[in-house]
Amino acid sequence: MRLWRIAQRKYALDKFCAGAAQYGGRWNPIGMPALYCGTSIAICALEKFVHLGPAPLPPLVLVAVDIPDHCSLYDPGMAGLPAGWDAMPTSDTAQAFGGAWLSRRTELAMKVPSAIVNEEASVILNPHHSHYPDVELNVIRPFTFDDRMFK
Repeated sequence: MRLWRIAQRKYALDKFCAGAAQYGGRWNPIGMPALYCGTSIAICALEKFVHLGPAPLPPLVLVAVDIPDHCSLYDPGMAGLPAGWDAMPTSDTAQAFGGAWLSRRTELAMKVPSAIVNEEASVILNPHHSHYPDVELNVIRPFTFDDRMFK
């Protein structure tokens, strides 16, 4: 399975997920690393864009994330997610749900809807799963946003 990421160049190949562990995210509490990916380049771009601050953009790159076909994927579906999973800002319930999944270590990946466009998917990878070393990260090219997005 091929997934995608848009990341700062200096963190593009970081499989340890130090930033996610330090700050937490929608699906992981602080202290629990997770690698956030998307099923399309477009949803990765949108997810990255909504988290941009006013500071100048650091150099970004498009990263292909390849997962061997034998690796397991957990897909709870919309009905299996806790109420408020898509709250802005991120809710404790979504972090607890993701944290429980990360702690189980039963699947390498968890597919969840994007909080921005529910019909699109994010895939969270568990760095503590036994198959995580099989995940390959490859920088494809520099990534820049179209200037029209900043109007």
